[in-house]
Amino acid sequence: MRGVRVVTHAADATPSYVRLPDGEVELVVRFLGPDVDAHVVGTRLQALHKGGPVVPPEAIAVRFKAGGAYPFFGVSMAALTDRLVSVDTLWGAEGARFRERVAEAATAAARVQVIEDVLTARLQRGDLFEPASAPVVRRAIRSIETGSERSSVGALARSLGISERQLRRGFDDVVGMGPKAFARVVRFQRALRAAARGTAPDWGAIAAATGYYDQAHLVGEVRRLTGTTPAALLRAAR
Repeated sequence: MRGVRVVTHAADATPSYVRLPDGEVELVVRFLGPDVDAHVVGTRLQALHKGGPVVPPEAIAVRFKAGGAYPFFGVSMAALTDRLVSVDTLWGAEGARFRERVAEAATAAARVQVIEDVLTARLQRGDLFEPASAPVVRRAIRSIETGSERSSVGALARSLGISERQLRRGFDDVVGMGPKAFARVVRFQRALRAAARGTAPDWGAIAAATGYYDQAHLVGEVRRLTGTTPAALLRAAR
């Protein structure tokens, strides 16, 4: 898991909501009075925008790093891409029992503990979903995340000793997007982090440092992923 976030009305009221592509998956458990709703937010190929003002209900969000969610939900991650899917749909009767257990917990800490216990138990099941390609895809994820140079899907596949088709199918199951799309998302996130470090980002320098051909390439990719410009996106984030 990447981390757990507890959302409250007071701390997290926001004028809008934006979920940017990052290759990650999230389990969101919302508290709607006496009722508990739980769903999985699949990895995003494009940004999800919701207009405001948004005052979210109390919630607990569990973020899974890229390639880390598939064992918990029992399906190919491609089935969740750009979708919100109820845990009842994914887990059947176990989903309803999960929501009941969380609803019975008296404090936020107790609710988090229930969620962690249930997720840990799912990892220990005998019928754990584990695609044969998972180990090699995890190696590919590390290679893309740590690499400083652009490389083709074919070159990546050859370095791992598999075919391009096997690599693409593996990424669909384990990440929810193809290796080329994942590399684009990783590069996009690098550029955002670099831009956030300064008050007046030099987009040309950021493009060169994060693997884009030039500034125009960076701007085009950001528009494709988010529907807006890098500068507008950064202003909204700030």
